[in-house]
Amino acid sequence: MKTKNKRSNLSMILVIVIGILVLCIGIIALRLVYLSSATKGDTIIKYNSPKSALLVTDIQNDTLGISEYVNTKPLMSNINTAIEYANDSEMEIIYVKQEFMRNSLDSLLSGGMYQADSDGANLYNELSIQSNNVFSKLRSDAFSSEVFENYLVENEIDTLYIVGADASGCVYKTALGGINRGYRVIVLDDSLFSVKEDALNKMLEKYQTNGIEITNIKDFIQTQD
Repeated sequence: MKTKNKRSNLSMILVIVIGILVLCIGIIALRLVYLSSATKGDTIIKYNSPKSALLVTDIQNDTLGISEYVNTKPLMSNINTAIEYANDSEMEIIYVKQEFMRNSLDSLLSGGMYQADSDGANLYNELSIQSNNVFSKLRSDAFSSEVFENYLVENEIDTLYIVGADASGCVYKTALGGINRGYRVIVLDDSLFSVKEDALNKMLEKYQTNGIEITNIKDFIQTQD
């Protein structure tokens, strides 16, 4: 009798443990989907004097520490060149960076990267900083930041040129967030970091399928001249 009770108790404990694990996995999966999804919002109006902006995405110390990234020097050179030409052309320059609260679930899911107020979350020390327009975001899509979105609207920006990281992550989801709101979105394909470098061309095809335009640093410079 005692043996049966012990087995019954063990079975119940096992069921409870499995249930808790399934619940935890479900919560984590939902959180990951939420953090990585593109947002939707109100369609921007037609401005009388619309402006363009260069959006530099997630070029942070932690980002450049990702071992899968290769050709970092030429990519950083292109990004800094784009920033300098945008500055010379008096184009709006905006920096967005990923930041998670310390010791939060999101911080744990990111492997401890991009913790708020850490050196790793700071803009990369070799990045050209030409404006004070720096916005933090919790999710992949920069449009998840209300402050960022309000800045674009207040300054009547309707076109975004995007450089930065990652081509299949934050850049893509931010580009979709812009498309969802009626922005013209253009990415510089030779100024994008990609963990899956061999899949970059397929990713760029996906961009175009979703209405995101593709250009390169040379054509961007010629456009600003």
